[in-house]
Amino acid sequence: MTPDGLSSLSDIAQSAEELGRLRASADDILRKAWSPRAFRALLDGPGAVFDPKLWQTMTEAGWVDVLVSETAGGGGGGLRELCVLAEAAGAASAPVPLAAAAVAGWCEDRCADGASLLLLERAEHAATGVSGVWPLVPYGAVATRLLVCAGTGDATVLGTVEPTAPGVLCEPLTPLDHNPAARVTLNNTPIQVIESGQCAGRRHREAALRSCVAQVAELVGIASAANDAATEYAKLRVAFGRPIGAFQAIKHRLVDQRCAIEIGRALVNRAADACQHGHPEAPALGSLAAYWGIDALRAVPEGATQVFGGIAHTWEHDAHIYLRRAASAAANLGARAYHRDVATRWLTARYPATETRESVT
Repeated sequence: MTPDGLSSLSDIAQSAEELGRLRASADDILRKAWSPRAFRALLDGPGAVFDPKLWQTMTEAGWVDVLVSETAGGGGGGLRELCVLAEAAGAASAPVPLAAAAVAGWCEDRCADGASLLLLERAEHAATGVSGVWPLVPYGAVATRLLVCAGTGDATVLGTVEPTAPGVLCEPLTPLDHNPAARVTLNNTPIQVIESGQCAGRRHREAALRSCVAQVAELVGIASAANDAATEYAKLRVAFGRPIGAFQAIKHRLVDQRCAIEIGRALVNRAADACQHGHPEAPALGSLAAYWGIDALRAVPEGATQVFGGIAHTWEHDAHIYLRRAASAAANLGARAYHRDVATRWLTARYPATETRESVT
């Protein structure tokens, strides 16, 4: 590792080949199992956009259990591996709760038996059970277990509740991407405790951070797929006797969007390494990646739509799928202002203004 505790160049070179093979395998599986056309078909239907068969395929392939230890029957992988899989799922417009379910499995070190969910907000804890309200839980309507952290300090408990347990109310919602979301309410619900005390709160915070980083990776995949599609279209669409990709305005837009994607991918990798090594700057790096996702990656499908022009506004085109997915993924990352403030405080402390002025002079 480098002096700051993160990956060295040799570590990166060694893992890059392995991660490349993982991405190629993931893309191959998704090409056979899913496509934006399948997503659009579900949008046309009366139900939510969720395919149990696709989720089963991912579960059987071990994607959901990638962070679970080998002793517990999982893949024993790290957050980098999950981010690669999440990015592939995002690029394929796969409507699955991969990041949340995989991190929930890591949190309790248990292999998946369904669409387990990680609830990122704390609940109230009493002797009779846990209580709390989560206004929007993505894929909450299809969850088979809910992972929740309740209480503070030494009274903190981390555990699971069953959606059918007394006091649980899941009200279906329809977000922009039509995933089976739900408003989840717990009212003195019995909890099966996994861990208690301050270590439970710490593990929950680490899980929430890992989930955030993996969701940014998914947004990287969505943005990359949208920009790739726009780039291919710009090569084929002819205006005034030449492909529109030859016009400076189009070229600049596509290149700027590609830069935003590559920066987002680099921020995800850095944050994933920091989380994996327990680096103290991991929360700040996670917020920096999340802020970039909300601020820059969210805008890439919008820019791609501008390249497509009027055809992108038809229901048969995939552009609106990328728009829906990006908007929902960005909303799940939390408040833009919060991540901006965390990243700003970290950068200000790391690079003081006096040091900047001296370096300039």
